[in-house]
Amino acid sequence: MTVPLTRQQIAAEFHQPDSACRWMCQINGPHRLEVPQPRQLSFRHQGTSLGDVSIGTIEYATRVNIGIADLTHSYSISLPLQGAQSIEFQGDAFDSDGAVGAIISPSQPLRLSMDEQCQKRLVRLSRQALEQKLSQLLCRRLSRPVIFDPRMPLSGTVKEWWRMVANLQEMLDAEGSLCDLPGVWGNFESSLITSLLYTQPHNYSNELLDRQQGRPAYLSDLEALLHESLDRPLGLADLERAAGVSRERLYRDFHTHYGVSPIAHFRQLRFNFVRRRLERAVPGESVSSIAMDCGFHQLGRFSKEYKVRFGELPSETLKRTTQAQLQ
Repeated sequence: MTVPLTRQQIAAEFHQPDSACRWMCQINGPHRLEVPQPRQLSFRHQGTSLGDVSIGTIEYATRVNIGIADLTHSYSISLPLQGAQSIEFQGDAFDSDGAVGAIISPSQPLRLSMDEQCQKRLVRLSRQALEQKLSQLLCRRLSRPVIFDPRMPLSGTVKEWWRMVANLQEMLDAEGSLCDLPGVWGNFESSLITSLLYTQPHNYSNELLDRQQGRPAYLSDLEALLHESLDRPLGLADLERAAGVSRERLYRDFHTHYGVSPIAHFRQLRFNFVRRRLERAVPGESVSSIAMDCGFHQLGRFSKEYKVRFGELPSETLKRTTQAQLQ
C-alpha cells in the first residue's frame, strides 16, 4: 500500500537579516546574507513542500547579496516573476530576469544579488532524488556531482519546464488536489526531475544523449575532458590516449557525430570559450590577457583565426563589451 505524502506549507516573514538567513539556511543550505539597508528588509517566503520538491515565491524587498559555498543537499532553481537577480560564478556572470532563470548546484560556489523589486519563484529539488533519477536513466552509479549550467534562458523545453512548475505550484497550493492521492505526486515529481535532466545542460548531458542516439560511450568522457581543458591546447595524441581507441576510429566517430575532425572540434570549442570571455570581460582586461588566460599565446595568429570564425577582430568584440558596460 502506498502511503500518501504530507504537504507542508511554507510561510515565513522576517525583518531581521539574521532571521532571514537562518530560515534560508534551513531551506537550501548554508550561505551568507548581506543586506546593505537592513531596515528596509521585508523577507517573505511562501509555498509548499511535498516529498523531494518544494515550490514557492521569495522576496526581500531590498537589495541583498548572497554568498553560497555549497548547497550540499539540494538544487535551488529560480525565476524572477518581477525585478532581477545577478549570478557570479567561476569568474563569469549573468543577469537573471523573467526571460532567464538560474539553477544553483551543489559543489558550485557562487554569489547571487537580488534587486529591491525582485520577487522570484523558487524550486528546491533534493540532490538525492535527482542523482537517483539520473543513475536510473544512465543505468549506472554516478562518479561525480551533477553540475548544471547555471543559466536557464526561457526558450523551447526550458520554457515548458517552468510552465510545468507553475502548474504544479497551483496544484500544491489547492486543497484536495491530485497531489494528495497515493502514488500520484511521485509521478509528478519524477516527471519534473526527469524533464529537467533532459532540458537543462549539465555535466552528464552528453552521456544521456549517447544513450538516446547510440553514440559511443567514450565520446562523453572525451567531451568532458575537452570542456575541462579549454584553457590549454591538446594534441591528437592526447585525445587518442584519453579515448582509448585507434586514431582511425577516433576520426570516424568524430566525423559521424560532430561532422569535423577531433582537433577541429576542440579548436572551435576553445574559440567559443575565448569569445565568451571577451563578451563578459571586466574593466581592465585586455585581448592579450584574456587570450593568454585561455591558452592562446600566438596573438597574431589568434586574431586572424578569430576574425575568420566570427567575422570581427577580438578587439572589436571587447570594444563592444566595454561600450555596453558604459551605457
